[in-house]
Amino acid sequence: MKPCLSIIKLIAFLTFLVGCQKKERVDPCPQAGAFVRELKEAVGTVYYDSTAATYGIQVATSMDSADMGLTCNLPVDYQKPMTQVRFTGRYYEREKRITGPVGYRFYYLTVSSIAPL
Repeated sequence: MKPCLSIIKLIAFLTFLVGCQKKERVDPCPQAGAFVRELKEAVGTVYYDSTAATYGIQVATSMDSADMGLTCNLPVDYQKPMTQVRFTGRYYEREKRITGPVGYRFYYLTVSSIAPL
């Protein structure tokens, strides 16, 4: 009976450890509005927005449309226009509307993980 109790205690302890693991939380960009949606393992292309003087990631949504995510936390290693990346992150509304080509949507993007393609 004692070995069985030891196994039960071990399982309870391991369950406790797994439940207590921290999930990395990334705060949204300071100027970001309401949360829109989360992206997981999305593929995109880094671009430089000269008007905002910062980098973003463009994700094609069809042949002639894309979601443009202006980042506030893109790692320096990825701040190279035309770099293809796979990333996870969250889109937030922009405080002021941006007009662009039909089919393009503009967001703030907080990147939680990123890797080159």
